[in-house]
Amino acid sequence: MLIHLLILQFVTFIGIIFLLRFLFARQLKSALERLNILHEENLAKEEELKEELRRAKEESQMQIQQGKDEADLIIEEAGKEAQRIRMNMEAQAKQQADKIVSDGHLEVEKLKVSVIKDIQAQSVELASRMIAQLLTETDKIALQYEFANGVIEEISRLPKEQFNVQGNQVKVVSSFLLLDRQKEALKRVLAQKTGKEIEINEKIDPKLIGGLTVELGGMVIDGTLKNKLQRIIPHLR
Repeated sequence: MLIHLLILQFVTFIGIIFLLRFLFARQLKSALERLNILHEENLAKEEELKEELRRAKEESQMQIQQGKDEADLIIEEAGKEAQRIRMNMEAQAKQQADKIVSDGHLEVEKLKVSVIKDIQAQSVELASRMIAQLLTETDKIALQYEFANGVIEEISRLPKEQFNVQGNQVKVVSSFLLLDRQKEALKRVLAQKTGKEIEINEKIDPKLIGGLTVELGGMVIDGTLKNKLQRIIPHLR
């Protein structure tokens, strides 16, 4: 009786074990199936993430390259603009330098002309004083008469068109009075040029040293020693 009871318990135990194994196997299989599904889903998601990362990387590289290209273009344009600015600045600087040099040359020329004029004026003044000191009174009179004859000859060669003046009063300033024949010769030649009867008013100016000036209306004929020296000295070297 006891043996039968033990056998029954053993069989029952074995049955329970098989039942548990059957139930456990089904749950394990179900769990494995769920794990496989989850694994496949994870693999699919992982691939999607990898694809998204690849696309993001490509887009990032494209943006980086685009930014680099734009930066290179900006740098190139900046270089060209800087070159244009530098060329313009160099051109302006050259123009300013040329202008400064040109202005400097003009100033030098003006100064040179001014200095030459001053030297010539001083030379004329010095020559006049030297002649005045060296010539005797007789020499001065002879020089005066020679200059007077030269002025009358010069007037005779001038065209009548230059004597279109008002009035017939002639002012003569000289270092010595004209000779009567010189005065008559001067009146005659002026009458021929103007077609008028001429009246001569003489004035003595010893500072002239030699020569005379003839003024008719607004026309002045300068036959003084100083004027002749002013004409000669610039041509002396």
